[in-house]
Amino acid sequence: MIRIAGIVTTTRVTHASPAGAYSHSADRDWESDADVAAACHADAADATDVADGVAQDDIALQLIHSHPGNKFKVILGGGRREFLPNTTRDEEGATGRRRDGRDLIAEWRADKHARNATALYAWNRDQLMAAAATRPDYLLGLFEPSHMQYHLEADPRTEPTLAELTEIAIKSLSSNEKGFFLFVEGGRIDHAHHENLAQLALDETIELSAAVARATELLSEEDSLIVVTSDHAHVMAINGYTRRGGDILGPSDDIGADGVPYMTLSYANGPGYRAHDDAGRRGDVSQENYHSVQFPFPAAVPLDSETHGGDDVAVFARGVAHGMFSGLYEQSQLPHLMAYAACIGPGPHAPACSGA
Repeated sequence: MIRIAGIVTTTRVTHASPAGAYSHSADRDWESDADVAAACHADAADATDVADGVAQDDIALQLIHSHPGNKFKVILGGGRREFLPNTTRDEEGATGRRRDGRDLIAEWRADKHARNATALYAWNRDQLMAAAATRPDYLLGLFEPSHMQYHLEADPRTEPTLAELTEIAIKSLSSNEKGFFLFVEGGRIDHAHHENLAQLALDETIELSAAVARATELLSEEDSLIVVTSDHAHVMAINGYTRRGGDILGPSDDIGADGVPYMTLSYANGPGYRAHDDAGRRGDVSQENYHSVQFPFPAAVPLDSETHGGDDVAVFARGVAHGMFSGLYEQSQLPHLMAYAACIGPGPHAPACSGA
């Protein structure tokens, strides 16, 4: 028996970070065959017919039919449109994007049934809870045509939380005696920052924290390793000299040299830029509805989308071999450390692996 795997994300399951767990692609945006054809200026209906010598299965197709994605026991997130034909509407009335006419959700079911395995698909929270209760061999949940909704804007009756998805995934995978690997992503933190929507970004971070807390409740430190990190930083700043206990979403009690209050949170760049008046004064954002979840926090440089930051990011670890995750090191070291602790891969393994 070998270790099994799964992915959980609040983005499309074919988006860049989750796709890195199972796909090989020349372009992160080639999520469906329509993307491959469009990128190569082809009229082909199938990725294998694409012009300019490109012959690559799109990311969604790889997830359903190629190793290792087709072995994943749990796949939970958004992105139904990448799996459905552009002539088909999904359960919520949204049109698919595939040009090849293939229904990859149906193909996923057929593939698992051909292996004499139980496989259940869910597109809303109630279906997911019912499906998970039966403990199928394979579980696929796609809860939005594109990315899942931001937590503060989602309908909790129809859309599961990241913590719920994480719990279901862990319980589904824990039945394997040899253990499992689970990728969990709070991917909409990044999206909110790109729009300077700090309130949504902070709330999505809280949702990720809740998912980590749920995982720590379900997994023992004696036989599991939880690693929490980010693939990059953002350029949001928490400004100083605000009063203790002040509103993190509100303005400081202090004012800038131009006589205008500044927000506790702001960005180095992004769509939240406000033009200055002729005297060089900023707009007074304290007069705006800064508690709206769609309020774009101030940015110093106007950009359509806020950039990533160059800061080092933190890595937190709990459980087996957690002590190795300390100091400063390159991001590429993380999978080697995890493989060492989990006794997998061609590299060195922990001493305890001899009995694994």
